[in-house]
Amino acid sequence: MRVMDYQGLKHCSVLVADDSAATRMLLATSLHDIGVGVVNTVSNGVAAIEHLRHSATSSITGQTPPVDLLITEWDMEPVGGMMLINWVRRHQDSPDRFTRTMIMSGELDAEKVERARNSGVNAVFAKPFSINSLRKHITHVLSNNPPYFKSRSYFGPDRRRHAPDAVLEERRRVQKPYGEKLGVGQYPDVGCFDLPHYLSEIALGRARERIDFGERHLAHQVLLRHSEDYVDWIRGDVEVLRLAFRLADENPEMRARNMALMGNLIHRLEREGTLLGYPLISAFSHTLANAIKADTRLWRQTAEIFDAALSGLDTVVRQNVRGDGGAVGKALSGSLGRLNKKLLSLRPLNAHRQGIARFG
Repeated sequence: MRVMDYQGLKHCSVLVADDSAATRMLLATSLHDIGVGVVNTVSNGVAAIEHLRHSATSSITGQTPPVDLLITEWDMEPVGGMMLINWVRRHQDSPDRFTRTMIMSGELDAEKVERARNSGVNAVFAKPFSINSLRKHITHVLSNNPPYFKSRSYFGPDRRRHAPDAVLEERRRVQKPYGEKLGVGQYPDVGCFDLPHYLSEIALGRARERIDFGERHLAHQVLLRHSEDYVDWIRGDVEVLRLAFRLADENPEMRARNMALMGNLIHRLEREGTLLGYPLISAFSHTLANAIKADTRLWRQTAEIFDAALSGLDTVVRQNVRGDGGAVGKALSGSLGRLNKKLLSLRPLNAHRQGIARFG
């Protein structure tokens, strides 16, 4: 910790992702004040992904060395912090799935903390923050070297709050219940990675090109067989949409609340889909967003469109229909065109003139 406190931060590279220019500037200034040597900032998750890709292959002595720590805001458009964390931890194109990550939010609650931990973040902190609390979070995340676990539903650092302390050399010798390597035990998708503490070498000023990252490289080769993609991370969202629609259809008194819930999810899927390689997700979400604005007195016709659009969205997710989707994508696009034609007759009436309510 002393090395990281007083010397090592100047050798570390931090990437900040936040759609607020003021917050980016504040964080960059604060990070430099506590001694971080390289700080780069981006305005959203898409830009962060591009930076992570570029920096992984750029000169390690240049202005954009590989990222040691990613700090991201929770709520960003068009791609937010949680989706960015998923990409870092689970996507096959992630240059380093063991990258240290921190997520921040101005509206932090227990549910958000739990979701963040389940996505594999190393730390969560609230805004506004003091420079002392920021320093504490940074040094804790960069100094510790937790084992990383892979299970059927999780990949990330050890989530136990009271893991036994052990230096790296002791970890290699002591047999522990979670010491099984991924792919060799009874359950092929469950295992543990206990990598060398590369950041401690970086903190001591050792040139990156002289560090042996061989174990990390082998770990990535093993993890390639367990990669995920955007559709894997939104399956739960599609299930929520289907449940919310069913409740809205069966219970008119719950309709407005459930349609509002659907609207929030649909808006996020609409803006993320194309950016993350699934334009049909954006297209079906756009149709759903328009259906929400339909005349409330035409619920039966609107419900038919909702049901068909949700089925199309579910097909894209289940069959992993990327890009134009080939023959499946062509059929889905045709279905989508027919749905949009039906929507033309369901445009919302003037709410003030007609005295009716609209969803959304």
